[in-house]
Amino acid sequence: MLKWTPALAVGIEEIDEQHQELFRRAERFVASLETADRQEIGILLSYLRMYCVTHFGAEEAWMRDVRYDGYAAHKAEHDRFVKDVLRLSDEHERRGGPGLEAMKVGSYLSRWLREHVTSTDTAFARFLLSQSA
Repeated sequence: MLKWTPALAVGIEEIDEQHQELFRRAERFVASLETADRQEIGILLSYLRMYCVTHFGAEEAWMRDVRYDGYAAHKAEHDRFVKDVLRLSDEHERRGGPGLEAMKVGSYLSRWLREHVTSTDTAFARFLLSQSA
């Protein structure tokens, strides 16, 4: 469900490598919801969140450097995703709460990552590739 495949490649090695890592972290996090204790889930969620911020920051810096017209919309998608992950963290940490539902969280992460990579990130990659042609 959260496996990165070559079909998700945008054609820029640095971005593709980061996406592969992002998918690995998301997959590990979702798998932990079924088997890990609450503390380990929190650690993996934090690990995912930190990598998102790192990866998104790198992409956004690159967009600013090349004066990408789609920067504002692309950054807004990143910001919404980070906000959603922070909401998941809050939900997870709520004392006495039900915890996170693996299927629901996995479905959301898979859908968002695939849609973002295949549309928004691919558009940015096309722009970058056209600049170097």
